[in-house]
Amino acid sequence: MLANRPRRIRAAWEAGTTAYGVAVQLPSPDVVEIAGQAGLDYAWIDAEHGSLSLAEIRELIRGADAVGIDAIVRVADHDPSFIQRVLDLGAAGIMAAHVCTPAQASALVAAARYAPAGRRGACPAVRSVGHVTTDWAGDRRRADDDVLVFGLIEDLEGVENVEAIASRSGVHGLVFGPFDLSMACGLDGDVAHDELRKMHDRVVRACRDAGIEYVVANAAWEFDGLATTASRTVTLAGDRGVLFDGLHRLLASAQPRGARR
Repeated sequence: MLANRPRRIRAAWEAGTTAYGVAVQLPSPDVVEIAGQAGLDYAWIDAEHGSLSLAEIRELIRGADAVGIDAIVRVADHDPSFIQRVLDLGAAGIMAAHVCTPAQASALVAAARYAPAGRRGACPAVRSVGHVTTDWAGDRRRADDDVLVFGLIEDLEGVENVEAIASRSGVHGLVFGPFDLSMACGLDGDVAHDELRKMHDRVVRACRDAGIEYVVANAAWEFDGLATTASRTVTLAGDRGVLFDGLHRLLASAQPRGARR
């Protein structure tokens, strides 16, 4: 196994503290390295909406390894082959979009773990084991023990099934996805609507009752602040938003008052 795997999220949980991260859509390892240098614990690599090839995902994972933070890859679908490939590259875990049923969630967990516990394809010569393993049994055990599987609840069916997903599937945590849900409800991206608050609270409650993690997708989207969720895994923002907001503030502060736009 690659030396000194970070385990930053799990280490935070074990210490009773909170892991903080950033969502990354831009194909730049520098963004991931900057996140680590800034003190964050993980990069959520968005392979669903980000403009990322598999080779670019590999370089982002390398960036995470370089600064000692976890790389969690948001996979666009539930394809076991793609899940296997990003884990073989060294990702600490996956975040799967559009989890709607306990069966889907259980299949994701199986795709992330080796047999006999799961169905992840085994190979002793991949990046995650140091390119060639010298201790397959140990590497396999550590991989199964440490891998993280999160599911996004972002469909009405997922909300309706969230208690069963949280309690019966084996996922480590669930993420509330308000934007797709707002579209499903005909709200056109209004992520602050009261209907979404009810769904959000149901997801948080389901995670708490099942003893799994509620993972914050974006700190700005939490209705009553972070403390009310008791989340120990908090994505603060996304790279595009941080860059846009930072440049916008700098421009506003530099322009003469009458020229501001």
